[in-house]
Amino acid sequence: MAAALFEEYRQWEPRAKLELIDGKLVVSKSLTHSRLLLQQLLRGWGLEAAITLAPETLWWQALSAAFAAPPIADRDASDFAQQRTWANTLALTPEAPTFQSHWHWKRSEVREGLHMAFFQLSHQHQRLGSVIGGSFVNRLGNDALMPDVMFYRSTGRNQLDNYYLDGAAEVVVECITPGCEAHDLQVKRSRYQAAGVPELWTVDSERETIEFQCWVNGTYETRFADAHGRYAVSSIPGLTFLPDRLWVKQDNGYRGNWDLFEVSPELDSLPRPCSEKDGIDWHHLPTQFSIGLAPEAIAFADYLYWVPESKFEMVDGKPWIGGKAGIRGLIGMLLMTLGLVDVVRLFHPQQWVEALIDTRTQIQHDAQRKAEWWALAHRAAALLRTEYGATRLAVAGDLLKTTPLNFWSEFYLVSWDLPIEAQTAHRLYDSLRALSSDPEICHLENDDDRLYPPEQRLVEAGVVEI
Repeated sequence: MAAALFEEYRQWEPRAKLELIDGKLVVSKSLTHSRLLLQQLLRGWGLEAAITLAPETLWWQALSAAFAAPPIADRDASDFAQQRTWANTLALTPEAPTFQSHWHWKRSEVREGLHMAFFQLSHQHQRLGSVIGGSFVNRLGNDALMPDVMFYRSTGRNQLDNYYLDGAAEVVVECITPGCEAHDLQVKRSRYQAAGVPELWTVDSERETIEFQCWVNGTYETRFADAHGRYAVSSIPGLTFLPDRLWVKQDNGYRGNWDLFEVSPELDSLPRPCSEKDGIDWHHLPTQFSIGLAPEAIAFADYLYWVPESKFEMVDGKPWIGGKAGIRGLIGMLLMTLGLVDVVRLFHPQQWVEALIDTRTQIQHDAQRKAEWWALAHRAAALLRTEYGATRLAVAGDLLKTTPLNFWSEFYLVSWDLPIEAQTAHRLYDSLRALSSDPEICHLENDDDRLYPPEQRLVEAGVVEI
């Protein structure tokens, strides 16, 4: 199973896009890909990773709506024998989403070449603007898009924040992905037009063409290079693009074509772009996902907090995108995007029934599990005091809550004034890892502003010293 998952998972395009469109998390330009990614995440992490993010009653209702599962009069008094019998005898093949597109070297090289051409332009003419792209978010209203390339000035129509570009960039480049043409040419183009993006360049690497869309009075007009193959960039008067040079294949493919622009001297006298802002309101930290039987819209602020960096990796046989927190954020947003009635169709009901029963059993043994975590906390504290000279330690987070521990619960140990040199920090991590890997001990040093805002809020919510 792990080998099959690996072979499927590695087909994702590098830096696959995780975009927010109409309140839905659209993965790699397709809602079919959103369903595919969720299925792969749950194959690797287990169905409990999803079950613990929504109320148990909703899952049973979803099974009833999708498969006509028998009703449960009283879950607390039920042994679920009827549900098990029904699920085990149900002849059904779960839905199997497939890739709508595939990664190709040429498309990647052309995209990289364009990005580096804009980077060289911004490096040689620093007053002109800056470039960013790939998996960096462009906020347009309530949507969060990830253009392949954005060239922006961070003045007037747009503002660079730490985590996204707010507003329409001077130039947006989108590379067409075969199989997802409707997303590139219709869905995203309509968003860019509505937001007033002045220059949208749509690149077709297979046909070796670029379609230039210029925003005029609220709509896009198609523009062309002149008879000499030179294209005047309307959003930055004095900047000329030379598209034919992009398609000259060199020894290293298309990624080395950087000299694609001509710049008028007067552009070097432009005012400098503004500096970036923070971009995240750390007082707004969502703790729960709004999950229902039908799809639920994702707010931009929540998306920004939950979405991980788009690095598709695999660790210990499980998909790994932004660590454990990133996986939790993706699963939660995909549950919101699809709705539970659609989600349960990705696996056989027998798998859901067994996972729901197992999750309920763990909740029933929560007192024992918390006692084990407290015992671990005291062993970890003894280790830090004996080997690392710790004097003040405390427990924070999920272990202090009155609600049961679940699949995503974290074990936090906080220290103050820990007399440890930087070169021994990794040894401390290894020591705690050797003591326990499940749960992993998350050590927070509450000194000298070392904590990130979410960690600081965790400590401020209350600790118990040990």
